[in-house]
Amino acid sequence: MGTLRLVRHGQASYGAANYDVLSPLGVRQAEAVGAAWAGRRAPVSAIYVGPMQRQLDTARHLRAAAAAAGHPLPEPVVLPGLAEYPAFELLARCLPQVVAAEPSLRGLIHGGRVDRALADRALWAMVDAWTAGTLDTGDLETYARFVARVDAATDEILDRHADRGQVAVAVTSGGPIGVVARRALGLDPRATVALWRMVRNASVSDLLWRARGADRELSLLGWNHVDHLADDLVTFR
Repeated sequence: MGTLRLVRHGQASYGAANYDVLSPLGVRQAEAVGAAWAGRRAPVSAIYVGPMQRQLDTARHLRAAAAAAGHPLPEPVVLPGLAEYPAFELLARCLPQVVAAEPSLRGLIHGGRVDRALADRALWAMVDAWTAGTLDTGDLETYARFVARVDAATDEILDRHADRGQVAVAVTSGGPIGVVARRALGLDPRATVALWRMVRNASVSDLLWRARGADRELSLLGWNHVDHLADDLVTFR
């Protein structure tokens, strides 16, 4: 039996020109993860990280904090399958479809300004339609392809750490974390999205896994933990 430890990236720069950059608070969150692991001398066999800048920087800052506290961690291995789903690309392509299907969203842009509350509603309405397969996404990644990609990355990690007692860390985003949990809990798409919406920045979730023949059995052990974060560091986005 081994442990797959999932870490969501620190807070990104929501509303900025480049979302894919950790905010100053996001850096502090990532450092808090590393410092907490150093304090407990948490065993880590390997670290995998998605290719997005916010994911890479979270891994970098948590490792630096752990090393500064005398607990060096393994060099991360970049795994493209741990990237988040293409939310912004989907919005750019599919927002007109979503707004057309939901008249209450037509005030999204008013007087040249974006209504933040309506923007959030539009995003999750789009995700619901995307997971249901009712959007024309063109050549963009479908929900089914996203799930298959994350499942393949998860299998790659598990295959590399088949020895008993190993702890493999994956630094990724809310979407992939939800997809891995879905696999352990047998969730449908709507429940999977509801779960990943609640994943907090720099949270830690643990799954136990064991091989049963050619199958890999995943069991959820701990979910969305942020006990390593001070109250003023706890965020959802």
